[in-house]
Amino acid sequence: MECGAGLASVDRSRAIELAGKTVLVTGATRGIGLETARELSALGAHVVLGVRDIVRGAEIANEFERAGGRANVLAIDLSSLGSVEEAASRFLASYPALDVLVNNAGTLATKRTLTAEGYELTWATNFLGLFALTNALLPALCAASEPRVVNVSSAAHNAGKMVWDDLERANRYTGFGAYAQSKLALNLYTREFAVRHPDIAMNAVHPGAIATDIWRGLPGFVRTILGRMLPSPSNGALPVIRLASSDDVRGVSGRYFDRLRETAPSKAAQHTDDARRLWEYAAKICAVAGEAAA
Repeated sequence: MECGAGLASVDRSRAIELAGKTVLVTGATRGIGLETARELSALGAHVVLGVRDIVRGAEIANEFERAGGRANVLAIDLSSLGSVEEAASRFLASYPALDVLVNNAGTLATKRTLTAEGYELTWATNFLGLFALTNALLPALCAASEPRVVNVSSAAHNAGKMVWDDLERANRYTGFGAYAQSKLALNLYTREFAVRHPDIAMNAVHPGAIATDIWRGLPGFVRTILGRMLPSPSNGALPVIRLASSDDVRGVSGRYFDRLRETAPSKAAQHTDDARRLWEYAAKICAVAGEAAA
């Protein structure tokens, strides 16, 4: 499928009114994040691009504005809790409300790598940073009339296991194992968030196996094969765009979608006690990080 062909399938007649609404998309310089941001901008939203590469982010923002949209850049590195805190503070100082948050940024580290703050990279990026950002932006989400949060998950969560005594995989690390656990954690978080914040619609979605930069840690020949076999990012963006903008899912929260179809996540992702335990664990870490950065 050619880039953009998938977006032609978006049913704009079912989209909520996004004119005057503010949307934040993380990981918006390429792949699913870029295509999601582009379509939400075309639907009239003021799109804030949460990016690490601010030069590339500025280029995209200019592209959107030339097409008649509104866009700004927010520098953020989801693997750094300090960066997340600073970015959230800047956002709250600039925007009175956040109507849609798309937690798209993610990574898969084939070798165990620690961040500057000492956290395992995949865990920090795919879960801790996402948890910290969403919770820091609660004031802006609560100020919106019908706020939505879309968490880009993965079917890989089905193979995930919460290793409670070694969540950062210091022992027996595998890239896929760490990734699967982070996506399982994301689904558990989605479940618990819906209970704690019933006025904010949060859902998780598996966009399908898509040719994106998530595979950048794999050997070059494998990336080439995947790039030829897998659907384009524009196709993967469709279910994310739907959850962010469609009237069909208004009021739906705490659910898991496999592309465009709501389905049950793995049994591990439905474990209520684990969801609560994970929340308490992450809240403690993020509170400590916030105090350290203060």
